[in-house]
Amino acid sequence: MKKASKLTALALASLMILSGCGAKGGKKEEKKAEGFKPNPVVENEGTAIENGTLKIGIIGESPFKGVFHEAYAQDGFDMRIMELVGQAGFFDSDPDFKNGDTGQGKLEYKPEEKKAILTIHEKATWSDGVPVTAKDFLRYYLIIGHKDYTGVRFGSDYENVVGMKEYHEGKADNVSGVKVLDDKHLEINFIEFDHSIYWGKGIPFNPVPDHIFKDIPVKEQEAHDATRKNPLSCGAYVIKEIVPGQQVIAEANPYYAFGKPKTPKLQIKLVPSAQVVAATKSGEYDIIDTFGSALYEKFKSLKNGKIATNYAGGYEYISFKLGKWDKEKNEVVTDPNAKMADKNLRKAMAMVVDRDTINKKLLNNLSNPLYQIIPPFFSTIYDKDFKGIPYDLEGAKKLLDEAGYKDTNGDGIREDKNGKPLKIKFAAMQAGATQEPTVTFFIQQWKSIGLDVELTTGRLIEFNSFYDKLMADDPEIDMYMAAWNTGTNPDPSGFYGKHENFNMMRFASPELDKLLKDVVTLDNVDPKVRLDHYKAISQYLVADEAIVIPTFSYTTKAFVNNRVKKHDVSLPEKDKAPFRISDIELTKDAPEVDK
Repeated sequence: MKKASKLTALALASLMILSGCGAKGGKKEEKKAEGFKPNPVVENEGTAIENGTLKIGIIGESPFKGVFHEAYAQDGFDMRIMELVGQAGFFDSDPDFKNGDTGQGKLEYKPEEKKAILTIHEKATWSDGVPVTAKDFLRYYLIIGHKDYTGVRFGSDYENVVGMKEYHEGKADNVSGVKVLDDKHLEINFIEFDHSIYWGKGIPFNPVPDHIFKDIPVKEQEAHDATRKNPLSCGAYVIKEIVPGQQVIAEANPYYAFGKPKTPKLQIKLVPSAQVVAATKSGEYDIIDTFGSALYEKFKSLKNGKIATNYAGGYEYISFKLGKWDKEKNEVVTDPNAKMADKNLRKAMAMVVDRDTINKKLLNNLSNPLYQIIPPFFSTIYDKDFKGIPYDLEGAKKLLDEAGYKDTNGDGIREDKNGKPLKIKFAAMQAGATQEPTVTFFIQQWKSIGLDVELTTGRLIEFNSFYDKLMADDPEIDMYMAAWNTGTNPDPSGFYGKHENFNMMRFASPELDKLLKDVVTLDNVDPKVRLDHYKAISQYLVADEAIVIPTFSYTTKAFVNNRVKKHDVSLPEKDKAPFRISDIELTKDAPEVDK
């Protein structure tokens, strides 16, 4: 995914969220996951056909929302659909995941002048034949900074753009620091030029068609037909048909800058995890976009396709509700009296999260237990020796005793430090078949150290409702299990920053503010300094304060039918364009069936 830390905050969470169960007591050393080996390229023999429909399945237990607009999409399925059709993905990445030069847009950075110059490919064109211009990127700023904007994109990344705050507060009619130089060049001026700008901080990931949205009031845009029914695209494909919540049909964009797609039509369909293997076996899909480790052996047994694998940016985690979102101040307000405010309580709960057992017994030993907020996808800043909070059941009991959480009435359940009942509400979303036993396992592990944890609402929560409750700071949530897709920008500010609505744990502190600032200072051009800064933030958030309990890092696992000539999920290479969906060729009229 290209530069997607903001755009796909919830992306694929219901697909990739941890599933599995198991139990193990005592104390043990951290062990590394074994067995996962990247195999990014699948190739098949055969002569390509001229016409055909590439059939892609996305695993999901809930309908997609159908918000196909750069500034408004939050649902992970919406964002993935936009990526697949090419509606998102204007920039390519270099090997370190900074903006590269092989996409429809490229950036020239001028740190001494605190600015960046965006250049648009001369052939970049919307699917209605109108050229993509600098005004289309300016329009994005004018939308998200507007007082009537209903989305969540406006935050600290964009407040660092000169004039953005004044425009947002209604003190200016335009964003003074964003200047259209000509049709194909945009100048973006920053208050401070920091290291994360090289990864796209404060720069729109994709354009918005100015010639359409300039005439639609901002407060009407999220629900408008231009967003929901007939969104334009400057990518390889454009959405033509939508079955709400279930399926989209996309056709080739005749004006695509990089030429005619090799397969003229896409069908992208949501499929429940309980049905996906059988449907794939019967030849309903060419590609299952990604699936979890629990399904690996079932897909591996199919003879009508192969599996492409690689590391991915993102991780699953458990966290706590520690405050609320102040909409007027546009910032997190941490409550020192929150139920989960005691870091020793949080640490004890982290100490009984048994990643190894889940990985080995349920995930075919093909997932990567994670103890820090940086997944191995980011090889230059991932610290393979970081210990975080390892599993230690007896140590957890001792820590709770010392912190004053004791069983005062002999029922096996600890009371709070004032001797009052302590019931912890835990929210988790619906996902695959093993999601419920996994959640049950965690609850049992916490019970084994004397903590009374029960599910919010008494059951797993539907995906969209789950995130609605989190974002609304539902008082019935004390802690929760979710997922975060980093995209290709490792800067964690968009998830942990004080002024970020996506900071769903609602934790902020001066120490965290400083650490987040450190990871974007320009001295990070020194690889060692950059690594040290990212280690420090994991140390603080995970080991010292136990704000977040990372569990597993993402991997890409895609099933590829034998009629697909080639599919490639390789990570970026220097000065080399990535393999795109538009490069896929089909060799038969229909996907192969496993007989």
